[in-house]
Amino acid sequence: MVLLLLVVVALSGAGLVVDGGRALVARRHASNTAEAAARAAVATATPVSGIDQADAVAAALDYATRAGVPALDVHVTVGVDFVTVNIVERRPTVFLILGGQQTMTVQASGTARVTYTD
Repeated sequence: MVLLLLVVVALSGAGLVVDGGRALVARRHASNTAEAAARAAVATATPVSGIDQADAVAAALDYATRAGVPALDVHVTVGVDFVTVNIVERRPTVFLILGGQQTMTVQASGTARVTYTD
């Protein structure tokens, strides 16, 4: 009985370490990708016309998909002088699958603002 309890505790600890680490990696990847996609989107702006919504969205989606994020998991918001990119990442679990959770979902966002200097 004690051995069974020890195995359950060991598996729980391993699950926390492995799946928790995978969640942190997924969160960091989503955050870095969202921030870089937002920067790529504002890079399409010009001093004359500002941010073109279609160009900004296309640039953000292109960057995110090249980084491995499906286009359906990317949401781009274009403002007058900023672009915000929200990304959802889904990763399979390793140990949490024993408890019935097959995937974990993390979200991150990044915003970039256009500034013009002389």
